[in-house]
Amino acid sequence: MDTANTSVLLICAPAGSGKSVLLADWLEHRDGGQYPRTGVAWCTVTDEMNEGTAFWAALRHALGVTRTDAPRRMMPGTQISDAVALGAALASHAAPTVLVIDDAHLLTDARVLAGLEHFLQNSPLTVTTIISGRVAPPLRWHSLDLRGGLTRLGFDDLTLTTGQIAELCGQHGCRLTDAELAIVQELTEGWPALVRIVASQLADHPDEQGAALTALARAPHAVSDYLADEFITDLPVHLRMFLTYTSILDTFTESLADALVGDGAEHAMHELGRLEFPLTSTLSDGEQWFEYHPILRCHFRAEAYRLGRENRSELHIRAADWFRDMGMRSQALHQLLEVPDRGALTEFLSDAGMAMVLDGDGADLFGQLQRSQPALADDPFLWLLRVVTALSDGDTADAPAYLAVARARGEQCESFVPVCWLDSLTLAITADIAVSGGIGLGDFEIPESIPSTGQADIDCYAAIQTATALVARGEVERGEQLLKSGLALAEHAGRPRLAIHAVTRLALAAGVVGAVTTMRERAERSLAIATAHDVPLSADTTQAMTLAALGAYLHGEEPNPDYIGAALAGHARRDGSIGPVGGCHAQVVGLLLQFERAADKGAAAEAVRHGLLELLVKHPAPVTSSGLIPHAVWVMLRVHEPHGALLLVERARAAIGDTPEITVARAALAQAAGRPITARALLDPLLATADSLHPVTAITGWLLNALSQQDSSTPAKVHSSIEKALRTAAPERILRPFFDIPHAVDLLDTYAGRFGNYDAFAELIRRHPNSRQRASNPPLTDTEMVVLEQLPSGRTAPQIAADPGVSINTVKTHLHGIYSKVDANSRLGAMDRARHSGWL
Repeated sequence: MDTANTSVLLICAPAGSGKSVLLADWLEHRDGGQYPRTGVAWCTVTDEMNEGTAFWAALRHALGVTRTDAPRRMMPGTQISDAVALGAALASHAAPTVLVIDDAHLLTDARVLAGLEHFLQNSPLTVTTIISGRVAPPLRWHSLDLRGGLTRLGFDDLTLTTGQIAELCGQHGCRLTDAELAIVQELTEGWPALVRIVASQLADHPDEQGAALTALARAPHAVSDYLADEFITDLPVHLRMFLTYTSILDTFTESLADALVGDGAEHAMHELGRLEFPLTSTLSDGEQWFEYHPILRCHFRAEAYRLGRENRSELHIRAADWFRDMGMRSQALHQLLEVPDRGALTEFLSDAGMAMVLDGDGADLFGQLQRSQPALADDPFLWLLRVVTALSDGDTADAPAYLAVARARGEQCESFVPVCWLDSLTLAITADIAVSGGIGLGDFEIPESIPSTGQADIDCYAAIQTATALVARGEVERGEQLLKSGLALAEHAGRPRLAIHAVTRLALAAGVVGAVTTMRERAERSLAIATAHDVPLSADTTQAMTLAALGAYLHGEEPNPDYIGAALAGHARRDGSIGPVGGCHAQVVGLLLQFERAADKGAAAEAVRHGLLELLVKHPAPVTSSGLIPHAVWVMLRVHEPHGALLLVERARAAIGDTPEITVARAALAQAAGRPITARALLDPLLATADSLHPVTAITGWLLNALSQQDSSTPAKVHSSIEKALRTAAPERILRPFFDIPHAVDLLDTYAGRFGNYDAFAELIRRHPNSRQRASNPPLTDTEMVVLEQLPSGRTAPQIAADPGVSINTVKTHLHGIYSKVDANSRLGAMDRARHSGWL
């Protein structure tokens, strides 16, 4: 007999899943269907069938088999003789037969089970056997699985869909709204018996369906009685205890269950699986998480409440300890909020509250507290943590208001943390607000040493924020020392986000003094920490990417496009508006770097100008903002917008004063306007103290000074200024000013080979691709620009000549000059190249 094609359907699901209804419905509707000639036999197992040959007699009766003599080689009365005889009798039936064995979980006799297994493995090809029960009889099902002769249906296959739930409720005269139907679906998960009970409950309260649904969420007597009678009573005591203890959790792992009940969770879960207990599992980070059916969990959670307050609190504390050890602080907080005694909760908040905020979980922290412990949420310490959250999220408008509330609460009531914690946090927050707003830094008093609180997160945060304030107001050396101290604390405490925060600020400190290479290295180190610890995009990582990209730009390299994208990324603020993830400063740098890649240079330049104007309004910090002004001026001049550049510089002067960078920007505009004397008058006092300037500012100043000296018949001064620019640029390999300043590379060509130790560096600049690119697109004269702007109108050369009152030949000369400079040979080509260059 070919047993490879044995056909068996195994249906296993809890009571009330609809197994018998499903089979009965199929029997009722099979006539006239696809298999009208199929014979069906139904045998419902009872406890009595575990004795003697009662089971086989019941099968023979159901199948209509009157004689089942065993083959001669088989001795009557052996374990499988009845099975062999029944199989032989069925082999003579030509018509297909379906044998249904219902309540098969009641079969426990070893001899009956051995015979059943033999029958399933060797029954004729015309026989399909359906085994239905709450659990699978203990047979070697894997053997049938391997042969491909077994199909399984479980609880999930029998659950009702939303549409079927609505139909069943409708049969009870109960009409549900979509929202009510969703609640029923969530509560019952489509368990047919529970849906029927719910429908009956709702039908009994047609005018109070909302209240009835609320009651169902607490497993009313009708549901609990059904579960107890049909499902729970037969469970062993140790499994009921396991279910009761673990019901306090929404989801759990075997390890977490062990923390609650002691060892044995693996065995308990295996038994529950064998009993087809309705639970779901998901895989997360390599761990399998289990979840009970909502109403079953509700029933056992009620049992947990009967354990008493002390025992129940102990379970929640054990769960909280496990979550905390696993670094899952939000889940630990959720458990501790279930404990009536506030001692464990305040201890947790003292130790882990700051860490939750710094890890980006502040919203969850305050949301849970506000729902469960609103009085505790009004503590001064927690108000200070709200300020840290607002600052971390970029909500700088809310931070001062929260700080005011925290100070007021501190005067009215005592916190559950020491006063020194509040003082240290207040100092750090005040520094953060000053830096974020770019105002009040000069008046902000920073003590010589930051007192230690003994709380690593607070001490680290205080060190980093006060150090950042020092850097922002120009005390870079002291700021770096404090940042390195904060970094050491972060690494010792195992706080990667704080480490990222510290290293990013160290990169900024290096950038402030012009250590471009160090700035790039530190920024990349910050990003490496983020990658190693899987820290998502944040203000710190965005700022690190921005600094790394800016360093590449200053070195004359192509910045990483992903870094530019991060600098321009936005996030939703609490008020619904969109703000830059890395702050306005990072956004302006991103716009500046994007300019070189933009197809529409004019629009890109306007975006840079607009971004800087916004930065000057919101964050007018000279140390971080003024350095961007000269870069923006070069961008505006590239697209022939000197007036827009002038307005920007004047706005910057009004906001942050005459910083060296703004003075250089004014000199650049004077030089571009053909006023070299004015440019020199601005530069001479500045360059007298060139050693104290930022390297980029000094390089730009010396190059502009050299250009302003060209027509003064003083080549020695020109050469000296260029050499000083090279000497300043070489240590950090700062190339960008040579590309930005028009004709700077021409000066290097003129004096090539005359720079001594800096000849190699000058040659590097001259041979750089950016130098050739700029050389191939010399600027247009003012008259050429007038002619160029007329080209899109389609006017002829005589028509163009009529307005300025020049000859046609002059217009043609200007057209030839434009074609040559933009490398085009037609009007269309010239307009296309001009648009890409930002001239149109």
